[in-house]
Amino acid sequence: MKFQKMITASAVVGLTLLACSFAVAGEVEGPIVKHAVAHTVSAPVRELSRAVRSDLALSKAPATSGLLNIAGQSAAKGVLYSDASGAVGLTQYVQLVNNQYTVYDKSTGAVIAGPIAANTLWASSGTVCATFTGSGDGSVMYDQLANVWVIQRHAAPSGGPYLNCIALSTTSDATGTYNAYSFVLTMMFPDKPRLALWPDAYYVSQDVLNPTTKVFQRSQVCALDRDAMLAGASDPETVCFQGSISLPTFVVTTLEGQSLPPAGEVEFVWQLDQRPNQGKNNLNSFQFHVDFSNGGTNSTFTGPVANVLPAYTDACNNFKPCVPQPGTTNVVQAWGDRLTGKVSYRNFGTYESVVMNHAITRTTTAGSRAAIRWYEYRTPLTPVIFQWGVISPDTNWRWNGGIDQDQFGDIAVGYNVSSSTVNPGIRYSGHAATDKVNVMEPEITVVNGAGSQNGTNMNWSSYSTMAIDPVDDCTFYYTNQYYATSSLSGWKTQINSFRFPSCTN
Repeated sequence: MKFQKMITASAVVGLTLLACSFAVAGEVEGPIVKHAVAHTVSAPVRELSRAVRSDLALSKAPATSGLLNIAGQSAAKGVLYSDASGAVGLTQYVQLVNNQYTVYDKSTGAVIAGPIAANTLWASSGTVCATFTGSGDGSVMYDQLANVWVIQRHAAPSGGPYLNCIALSTTSDATGTYNAYSFVLTMMFPDKPRLALWPDAYYVSQDVLNPTTKVFQRSQVCALDRDAMLAGASDPETVCFQGSISLPTFVVTTLEGQSLPPAGEVEFVWQLDQRPNQGKNNLNSFQFHVDFSNGGTNSTFTGPVANVLPAYTDACNNFKPCVPQPGTTNVVQAWGDRLTGKVSYRNFGTYESVVMNHAITRTTTAGSRAAIRWYEYRTPLTPVIFQWGVISPDTNWRWNGGIDQDQFGDIAVGYNVSSSTVNPGIRYSGHAATDKVNVMEPEITVVNGAGSQNGTNMNWSSYSTMAIDPVDDCTFYYTNQYYATSSLSGWKTQINSFRFPSCTN
């Protein structure tokens, strides 16, 4: 294991009226090179689905408008929030809610398999990936370059050991077998892992916490040998870098569509750095170059370059829950300190585009509320904001956004909506490529909430997920949570699909 400390300073890379970039000093540790600690091949999911835990359920809610608008999974025993994640493949849609997943027909919404406890994919691994049944911060992704499903979660039993569990389907059928891997990426507590596809690797970013106090220590980003995992190798390599102890959460970038980045282009890593007491209002960017051919030791992680953002304040500043709900004094967390949902990349040939979002505080004469801030960056090697906007068309609070864009550059953002008079529900807005820059079209309601999150639970999902159909590269699929009746943790989820009329195959 090799540890290397690197301090990188970069020159000024761009200047616009809304965004400029300048170099700042930062310290990271790495590369830290390891291998998978276990590999197994799961039983077919279609067989696992025959034994469903009694505390796993599907939501029961009426369908509403849209191409597909169906009830997803609902609260499992002891799980306070969903962290709803979804991905779409050739014929199927997979939704994962923290520690359970279900496979649907992507056209009709019919359940093909599930709900299934996520840990069953690792049943024969001999690691805690098999035995840990708690909240696993899980997510699912479809690798459209290889036509396989990728499911990840962490296993974090009390006292450890702490593992990152990642499984790849062996075919494009989500109900088949999986190569299930167990990784020790950190000796600390791994929190809120995020998964991304890049041609040279799968990337995972996560916070590492003190195992006892659960206090943030630093953020981490790791590259996993995608080629080896696709081949079913027994011990694929991982290369990790630890972020500076003074800087917040890393978020990795995932490729959308079939147009690859320019040859040799690195993975982009992002980090919101909103520290008013230090005069910070930046989006830090990093570049991760992984080299598996030489034992990983030639890998580099350079940055940060600070891209100045239009001024804002985090929603629910200082990590204090703040989003109101009807019928209760209990407020919920907006996670305004980090980018939510995916950070998505597309290569349009004449330009490269990256879209992302987070929750900010919107202050008006009518008061303050949470709102969705979204961005489209161009030329990510030297990031410059092409357009950005704030979604806040009324006095309701909006947070927990998920964003993506289709093959023509149409952008969609889904999110939660709540206020002292509106129960937490789900809506989305869209920006067509032909629309005026910086402007979102009128929002659409996916499902109206009919209850609030009550009691002592102030947590809310850390993210929701917008995904693109890899077949037509036009249809958006969005999933998020809401409450149909007031309870401590009786959340439900909805799965909705839609597309812009101008997007054709």
